[in-house]
Amino acid sequence: MTAVPGQEWTNSSAQDMAAAEASAGQPVSLSAATGAPGQQTAVTFSGEAGTLFPLLGQGFFLQVFTLGIYRFWLTTDTRRFYWSNTAVGTEAFAYTGTPMQLLTGFLFALAVLVPLQALGFFLILGLPSAETFITLAVAAAVLFLAQYAAYASRRYRLTRTSWRGLRLRMTGSAWTYAVRSFGFWLLAIVTLGLTYPWATAALERIKMHETFYGDAQGAFVGRPGELAKRLVIVWMLAILLPIFLAGALVAVLPWSFWSALLNATATGDPAAPYLEMTPSRMISAAFLFGPYIVIGFSIILAPAFIAITFRWRMSGMRIGGTSIASTFSAGRAYRIYCVGMLGVLALTALTAIPVVLLLADMAASQENTGLGAQIFAVVVAAAGYLAIFGAFWVSKQIFVGLPLYRAQMASLTVANLASLDDVRSRNVHASAMGEGLADAAEFGVSL
Repeated sequence: MTAVPGQEWTNSSAQDMAAAEASAGQPVSLSAATGAPGQQTAVTFSGEAGTLFPLLGQGFFLQVFTLGIYRFWLTTDTRRFYWSNTAVGTEAFAYTGTPMQLLTGFLFALAVLVPLQALGFFLILGLPSAETFITLAVAAAVLFLAQYAAYASRRYRLTRTSWRGLRLRMTGSAWTYAVRSFGFWLLAIVTLGLTYPWATAALERIKMHETFYGDAQGAFVGRPGELAKRLVIVWMLAILLPIFLAGALVAVLPWSFWSALLNATATGDPAAPYLEMTPSRMISAAFLFGPYIVIGFSIILAPAFIAITFRWRMSGMRIGGTSIASTFSAGRAYRIYCVGMLGVLALTALTAIPVVLLLADMAASQENTGLGAQIFAVVVAAAGYLAIFGAFWVSKQIFVGLPLYRAQMASLTVANLASLDDVRSRNVHASAMGEGLADAAEFGVSL
């Protein structure tokens, strides 16, 4: 493989793509570092919890003491941990991003979001009658920026990722992607998720078409119909079943109940109808807890959704003449979540018990009730809360996030890796503003 900075890239050949398609369905025959044409190479992850745990623990408390500023350093260290321990064959990835790039991007993002939020605030003060419209408009603007951030942050991470000493890169316009993505997701919301597979497939095609490893261009060949078939049960349980239950409640309860509920809500006493309708009280309570039931279904079905979408997305990716296959299953995801959450609850409880006992003992004590003692109690309570939250945050990544990532990587094989032996480099620069925008607005951009 040669690396020639500034070399013009060309599209991957049709022959390489055909070889990738043909080898994607062949039996797995794990090769060594490079892999001959048609053979499949394993993806491995060698990171250990013993290395990640102190990194996260130290990072959490440094974030507390620096009022969150240290998170840019923690994000960089965490990415380096995952990247450097993930290998295709025998060659690992490398992450070259820096904390200062993330911090700079975050500050630029604040320069966009703060004026936007301030504009919405002052417009509401001047036009209180239009509060609902202004709030929705600002929310829509933020959601649109979220689509921009998703594309721009992915481009930043790719340009800071190298393999075999050659960087990945991503071209295209983040604004164009944001317009299309925003429209797709609005359509998915209006159709109650029915168009989600088609929206996801279209967006994956856009992103992968603009993704390059050297001069090897990416592509996405996943079929939305396949994803729709795999997700149909999840959709029925998460969307259709709650809608059916809500419709059943509307049909069962008399119109007088809904009329009383509307009147009571207008007068500020929404509980009145429930107290007056004793025979329907249980049904009414079920209606009140309907949103929580939907959230509960979503949490229960999350591992299945993650497994199905990950396997479909990975199996549809192509880079040059290579293809990727995944065997990650919903059963594996549920085992990781069930066992992992037990570990999360155990570690969180071990941290919470001494904190609760100490606070209870301080509350029961009648001595030292002066101002100094009260301030000390507040400090202890705040420190206890941070300790409990920190234990939950760290343990969730150790017991759930790390095993999930390890299992996902272990499920991957790369076919026809030899087609990337002679790619040539053409690095491009990408700003960290997308990362900063996602961080500032808490869009939840992944590693």
